[in-house]
Amino acid sequence: LAGVSFRVGLDFVEAIPAAAEILTADQIRLWAEIGRKLAMGNSESGSAFFASGADAFRPLTEPARTLLLQIALRQLVLSSSAAINTLNSGAAIAAEIGDDFLVEEVLRIASAIAERSAKHSSDFLSKSPAAIAALKTFGKETNAVAGAAFALAMDFANRTGGMTADMWSDLPKAISGLDAGSAINLLRAAQVFLKYGGSVTLHFLTTGGDVMRADPDAFSQWCNLLEKIAPQGNATVIAFLRSAPAFFRNFARRDD
Repeated sequence: LAGVSFRVGLDFVEAIPAAAEILTADQIRLWAEIGRKLAMGNSESGSAFFASGADAFRPLTEPARTLLLQIALRQLVLSSSAAINTLNSGAAIAAEIGDDFLVEEVLRIASAIAERSAKHSSDFLSKSPAAIAALKTFGKETNAVAGAAFALAMDFANRTGGMTADMWSDLPKAISGLDAGSAINLLRAAQVFLKYGGSVTLHFLTTGGDVMRADPDAFSQWCNLLEKIAPQGNATVIAFLRSAPAFFRNFARRDD
């Protein structure tokens, strides 16, 4: 740090006693590296970072602290403002989610997205409280449904990167009004359709929720038909997906 800025090095030394009460040795190394990278761009930013201390990490679990620091460090490669925003908002987002397990899973996925995009990982984090609130509506089945949602999100992150934030934003609408079993089936089916691309899967998720609410017994047959249409190209698949809600609404009216 002193090699970058002697002043920043001193600020780090002064901040260490208080930070060491909150962060582990490994976490302090990550924290110091963030400060060093900030100082390389602007020494005043590095000084301000260490002067702000590590109190923002206090409410988080130890794994969550490490994950948050890793996310910020990855974001710094592309955007210092995104990294600082993540560090400043992380504890508030965790408090809004209100469950240590769910917080840590959200941060793991955000960390995977941050390898590709600082902006989209920030977007994913900002949309997480609403997505987790929707998952919590399943009560005792929350963790089961959340497990399927996290598996889908991680696959999205690994295959598409930034589109994970869009999927996370669509999630509350897609699973609204479904029982836990139907929601899990929808999310697992969406994971299968990721082989056709992120755009197709986004359309599948929202349309599949409509189909599941309209006629859950027909959902698997609808998916089988979609698999046969898929080789004809994404444009054809998306057009078919867009037609599904009106198709099922017409059948519902006939039943009435």
